[in-house]
Amino acid sequence: MKKGFTLIELLVVVLIIGILSAVALPQYQKAVEKSRAAEAMVLVRAIADAEERHYLANGEYAGDMSVLDIDIAGTPVHYVGVPSIQTKNFVCRPSSTSSGAWQEMLAVCNRLPIQTLWAIGKTKDGKMVCRYYSVMGENVCKTLGTKNGDRYEF
Repeated sequence: MKKGFTLIELLVVVLIIGILSAVALPQYQKAVEKSRAAEAMVLVRAIADAEERHYLANGEYAGDMSVLDIDIAGTPVHYVGVPSIQTKNFVCRPSSTSSGAWQEMLAVCNRLPIQTLWAIGKTKDGKMVCRYYSVMGENVCKTLGTKNGDRYEF
């Protein structure tokens, strides 16, 4: 008698592994994005705090990373015309002088690639906000807070 596995047994094992990974992969991606959201919150709070310190010292918001008393590891870039910092996963900037959807924010971090997933910001009244640009981005924002119009607040 020969010892070994039949082709059917191997196919069943491969099928079971495939089903398990199809279920596990979305949950893994969701967990990774949630941890990146936590990273964005830390960056946004640091930039917003620096903006508030600048406001107390000078009577106006800076709106420019280069004049803030903060050092964030990353590459200086210009994003939407504002000096920003690009990290591995985000482009972060003060947005206190912005117009449009983010004008009430002190700081914003957009998830890279830009405008494809989601962004986190901190408002001048202290709320954290998550805006989404895709279905995956909305799923990330949903886990963070409650929906208020086109954004989630927490």
